[in-house]
Amino acid sequence: MIRNILIGIAIGDAFGAGVEFQDRTWIRENVDFSTFVNARSSIKVSSDKKEIFTKNYKAWDYTDDTEMTIGVINALLSKEVFSEDLLVRKWKEEYEDGTKRKGYGRNGHGSMGWYYSGEKTIEEIRSFQRHRPNPGNAPAMRAVFLGLLNEKLINDYAAINANATHPNINAVLSSQCIARASEYMLINKGNPSKIIEYCFNTVSLNDEYKSYLKLVDEINTYDRLTEDELIILCGNQPIEAPYFLSGIKGVPSDSKFTTGAVLYILKNAENAFDALKKSILLGGDVDSVASITTGIMAGCFGLKDIPNFMIENLENRTYLESIAENFKQNRN
Repeated sequence: MIRNILIGIAIGDAFGAGVEFQDRTWIRENVDFSTFVNARSSIKVSSDKKEIFTKNYKAWDYTDDTEMTIGVINALLSKEVFSEDLLVRKWKEEYEDGTKRKGYGRNGHGSMGWYYSGEKTIEEIRSFQRHRPNPGNAPAMRAVFLGLLNEKLINDYAAINANATHPNINAVLSSQCIARASEYMLINKGNPSKIIEYCFNTVSLNDEYKSYLKLVDEINTYDRLTEDELIILCGNQPIEAPYFLSGIKGVPSDSKFTTGAVLYILKNAENAFDALKKSILLGGDVDSVASITTGIMAGCFGLKDIPNFMIENLENRTYLESIAENFKQNRN
C-alpha cells in the first residue's frame, strides 16, 4: 500500500504538472490521457513570467508536491520530535538533495522558493501566509502520509505541517481534512460517500469551512457537475485575482478549494486512474488535486488501472520506491 500511495502521488503530480494552470475547457479538448501533454510554455502569463513555469522543467518531472511529501516522510522517520522546524529542515534537505541529483532546483515551489534561494527567511514566509484569505495549498498537498499515523496524532501533526509554512487557520484545517480523508479511505476503509461527514466529525472546522463543505457535499455526481456547482466547488469562475492563476476556469491555488476538490473527487472516483482523470479535468491548479487523490486511491485500489506509460516514465521511480519501503519498515 505504501509504495502505491507514494507512486500515485508522484504520478498525479507529474502528469498534472504538464497541464496545470490551463483552462478547464482547454484541458477537456486537448488531454485524453493516452500520452503526456506539456503545456507549461503556454500558461497564460506575460512573457517575462514564463520562466517561473518552464525553468528547470522537463516532461514527467514531479514538483514540490511530491518533494515536500518526501520531506514529511523523512521527518516522521527521523525519530526527532515532530515540529515545524524539523519539517522545514527536511524539506530543505530534500530540495538540496534533488538539486545535487538533477543539477538544478526543482520547478514548482511557491513561497518556499524564496526560502531556498535565501530571498526570505522562513519567518517572513510564515508572516506572508498568516493572514491571507486564500493561503496556498502546500499544507494540503503534503498531508496524505499523516493520515497513516495513530489517530490521536493526526490532527496535531497536520497542524504542525501547516504551521511550518502557513500558520493560517484555513491552511491548518485543510491539512487536517486531507490527513483525515487519507485515514478514512486507507485505514478505516470508509464509504467514500461519507468522507465529508467524517471530516466534520474529526476536525474542528470553523464556520467558513463548515458552510463550504456542506455545499460541496450536496453537489451532483461528477458526470452531472454544472457550471454553478463548479463555482461552489472552486470559487468564482474564471478564477479571479488575487487567486492564482486568474482568468482561467478551474481550481485556484487555495488550500480550502483544493481540499474541497479533493474530497469531491474521492467521493466520485472509482480507482486511481479515474481519480487522476477527474482531478485533471477540473482545470486550474490540477497537479496538487491529482497528486492527493491519485495517491489515496492508489493506496485503496493499487496501480493496476494506471496506464503503464505513466508508471514507466515517472521521474525517480526507484528512488520513490526506496522511500516508500523505508517508511513501511521503519515508521512508528
